[in-house]
Amino acid sequence: MIRKLLPAFAGVFLLVSCGSESTPPPPPAENGTSYQPLKGEEAKHLKEVLDSIFPKGWEIVGVYKATPSEEKYLNKYLVKVYSPVDHAVFNRYVWLTSDGKVLFTYGYLVRGNTAYPIIPKEAKEYPLENVGWILDVERIAIEGNLPLTLTEGKKTVYIVWNPYCKVCFERWKELLETAKRENLSIKLIPYHNPYYPIDNLYALIYLLYRAQNEGLYAVLNSYYSSAQNFEEFLERLKRDTYAHLGEIPKKTYNNLGYYLKQIYTILGQAKVYVVPTTVWIVSVNPQLGLAKGYVYAGQIELKPPKGER
Repeated sequence: MIRKLLPAFAGVFLLVSCGSESTPPPPPAENGTSYQPLKGEEAKHLKEVLDSIFPKGWEIVGVYKATPSEEKYLNKYLVKVYSPVDHAVFNRYVWLTSDGKVLFTYGYLVRGNTAYPIIPKEAKEYPLENVGWILDVERIAIEGNLPLTLTEGKKTVYIVWNPYCKVCFERWKELLETAKRENLSIKLIPYHNPYYPIDNLYALIYLLYRAQNEGLYAVLNSYYSSAQNFEEFLERLKRDTYAHLGEIPKKTYNNLGYYLKQIYTILGQAKVYVVPTTVWIVSVNPQLGLAKGYVYAGQIELKPPKGER
């Protein structure tokens, strides 16, 4: 028998910007192109134009004049813009006519019958962010007895996860092998929102309940390692969930649902909406409630960030 979660699993996202650390310096000159920070009225005008075309909530963190331009009648600029949902800084070239009235957001280099888009060498960067919200996740996990730790190690990596994460199934073996080789402490943050099937929520409660006694690795590995494909994994998990969910004590059942909702709220505040999402932790100060790290939305990233290797 499937119980109704108390309290009901519903809510809204509270959007609070994580933001990048600071305005990045201009990139070094490359391939004969140099970059200078844009200032004054020219910078103000270009930012106003870009703000009107970029998605709401995106933050322009740097604008640089690039010289020379591919076309002598067009001024070329490098724009760095931070997307809070992607947790990434996108680098894009834009071109303006000399009177500043026409904006080209894409440029192409034509060679013979082929056109190549002109993009910066680093089209996407992941900035160091304040990720103090991860400490709230840990607090909730302790209060609710939610097992998060998959593997033990020196470097801590969080992965936002749920049973409907197909890439998590496909990379399970790689995940364990990399954790052992790189001495990683991998922690899985269970995630459900109202857009997932209710089966996802029930499966999370069932898995977490078992993991409280058996350990997270033992429970998950018994499913991931024995299935031939994702469909088989999910089918077996759903079958076991519905067969045994009614055996979970009512208080434990409701507590697990309640704390999963708290995690959903925290992730919403951090603008983490997709599974999987990887959070590489660089530094933590629990006493001050501070943490810094890199957030990779929509992917499992097992390599350390460039500046931390």
